[in-house]
Amino acid sequence: MACGVALALLFSSCASWTPVARNDSWTLYAKDGETVDVDRFDRALAPAFRAVEERMGPFQRRVRVHAWDHESDAPTAALQGGVESEVDDVPGIGPARVRAFHVKGGSLLFEQSGVFLGVAEVGTAVHELVHARVAEAGLDLPLWFEEGVASYWGDGAYHAGEWCVDGLACWPLRELRDQYLEDDELARLLALHARDEYDARENLLVHFLGWALVFDLAREAPDAHWREWQAMFEREAAQKGAVRAARVRLERVLSEATTASWFERLASKDPAVRLATAKGLWKLRDVRAIDALLAALEREEEPELRVAFALNLLLASAEVRVGRTRWNRLAAVVFPTLREGRLSDEREDQALRDVYAGLRRWDSGRTRGSQAALADLARLWEE
Repeated sequence: MACGVALALLFSSCASWTPVARNDSWTLYAKDGETVDVDRFDRALAPAFRAVEERMGPFQRRVRVHAWDHESDAPTAALQGGVESEVDDVPGIGPARVRAFHVKGGSLLFEQSGVFLGVAEVGTAVHELVHARVAEAGLDLPLWFEEGVASYWGDGAYHAGEWCVDGLACWPLRELRDQYLEDDELARLLALHARDEYDARENLLVHFLGWALVFDLAREAPDAHWREWQAMFEREAAQKGAVRAARVRLERVLSEATTASWFERLASKDPAVRLATAKGLWKLRDVRAIDALLAALEREEEPELRVAFALNLLLASAEVRVGRTRWNRLAAVVFPTLREGRLSDEREDQALRDVYAGLRRWDSGRTRGSQAALADLARLWEE
């Protein structure tokens, strides 16, 4: 979960933030005494800023970005939205991890708005920069719409130096399919603003609902200005009521036709689109996603995409019961791909070697754990 609402935080009292890098668009801060991989943050932030400014216009002021150690420095005070720690067990949904957040300035704690990134990842940065741009522009948006835009644009893949938006966020899609939102709950979520009080479940659900509505609005009017998507929904709400308008769009997004049409994007001529489509499909917990990825891997020629498809297939096979026939077909393609694959980034290439070694239980005493290696390959599988 990339929390995008303004969060009221209290970090440990001894902590202070020091600028460690600066350019025309942002200043990167680190805690005193902590080492930050500035180049890694730069590689994530540069395409994220381009993606957001292309859609929302340029930032007028330099954005404060904080390299937040989300594993060792979890928030110590209650957060708006009911989140009480870096990992929160949300009733009816399960564990949700706060990987980043945006703080709106003007409070006693923060004079200026700022982004806190627990991971140097392009999609996460895109999500939070949407909130930073909304705050800078002084816009008062319904929470579902702001979170929806951030979630929609933050879903995609980094390929050939640019961020390619995919838009189909698999975790929200799966969760919304699993639980029916009653009319009163739907009305409550549609009425929320960031300044309101809401619990952890509502925080997640407003992210999920917002994504679904913006996803459908964007499919209908892909070339419209992003504020026109809100206007479109408001016109529908005026005609038939907000709940009914949301219900119609939500049911369309959750239909099997949506995922079926998205699987077809794995055959796109654009490699960035193929990568963005494949990334995260394992979260659907659907054997049809496995079949679509298998077919895509069997015809794919680009080395990086072959590795990405294989990783997503491997993760997908751990989420659903695949059966012996499907597993044999999967193993016959996935394991050779991971063994023979090569990635241009040295760190990712070593991680790939470590993942395969861990899977084959080779050199177990000399390689990193598979989880650590997978983390270095997150660009290819983590949505």
